[in-house]
Amino acid sequence: MKLTKSHALLILASLGFSFILIFSTLLKESGISSLQQVFSRITISLPLLLILTAGKIKLKKKDITYFAATGLTFSAFLLSALSSIALGCPVPVTVALIYTQPFFTAIIAFISKREKITPQKLAIVITGMLGAFLASGITTFSELKINLGILPALLGGFLYAVYLHLKRTPKKDYSPLQALFNTFLLAVPFTSILGLLLGITVKNPILIGFTIPNSYQLILLLSFSIFSTTIPYGLLNYVRTSEVSPTTEGTLLLLDPALHVLWATIILRQSITEIQYLGVVIVLCSALLMTKTKPKI
Repeated sequence: MKLTKSHALLILASLGFSFILIFSTLLKESGISSLQQVFSRITISLPLLLILTAGKIKLKKKDITYFAATGLTFSAFLLSALSSIALGCPVPVTVALIYTQPFFTAIIAFISKREKITPQKLAIVITGMLGAFLASGITTFSELKINLGILPALLGGFLYAVYLHLKRTPKKDYSPLQALFNTFLLAVPFTSILGLLLGITVKNPILIGFTIPNSYQLILLLSFSIFSTTIPYGLLNYVRTSEVSPTTEGTLLLLDPALHVLWATIILRQSITEIQYLGVVIVLCSALLMTKTKPKI
C-alpha cells in the first residue's frame, strides 16, 4: 500500500478522535448530558470553522439536501456514541462497538456498487461482529441483564459508516472546511429535533439535560470542540477519495480505538473482563485485516 498525504491526514485525525470518549466521560462525570455535549461541540466548532474559512460561506440551494443528510447523520452518530458513555458503558467496549464501522462500510460499499464483497471480506465481517458480541459483555443468548449503553454504541458504528459514505460524495464547488461548516450548520437544528424527540420518551437528565457550564466544564467543552471535533473532522474532509478506498479509510481510522483503550486505562483507570478485551482485540484485528483485501470494483 503506497502511503499518501491522505493516509497521513487519517492518522492525525485518528489521534484527535482518540480523546472523544475520554472528554465525554469527564463531562458526564461533571454533570453534562450527552445531548448538551453534542450541541456544544457543534455550535462551538461553527465559529472556529468560520475563522478558518476566512468567513467564506457557500451553500447552494441544490446542495442543501446533501448537507442536510450529512448533518442529520453526523448529529445522530454523535448522539448515539456519547449516549453510550452516558449510560455507563466503559470506553473500551463503546469504542469497539462503534468501530464495527469498517464492517458496515464494506457492506454499504457493496450495496452502492463501489466495491465488491468477496468471501474473504465476508468472513472478516462475520469475525468482527463476533468480536463485537464478546466485547458487549453478552456471553450467552440467555443472558438478559446487559448494559443498555451497548445499543447506542452499535448504532453509532452503523451511523459512522453512513457518514463516511456520504462524505465520499464529491462536492467540488466547496473547500473541505466549507463542506464541514455546512454539515455542522445543518446538524444544529437536527440535534435540537433529536433532543426534543428523545425528551418525549426519555427523562434521564444525563442524556437530555441542559445546564449552565462552570469554568471546568467550559474548558472541557472548548477542548472537546477544538481538539476532538474541529481539527480531526477538518482533516478528514481533506482526505482524497482517489488516494484511499472506502475500506482502507475506515480501517486506518482504527488507530483511534486502539488509543482510546490506552487512554481509558491510563487516564480513567477503566477495566473490563478478559472476554470483553478478547472481543475488543478481535474487532480491531478483523478491521485491520480489511487493509489486506484489495477492493474489487
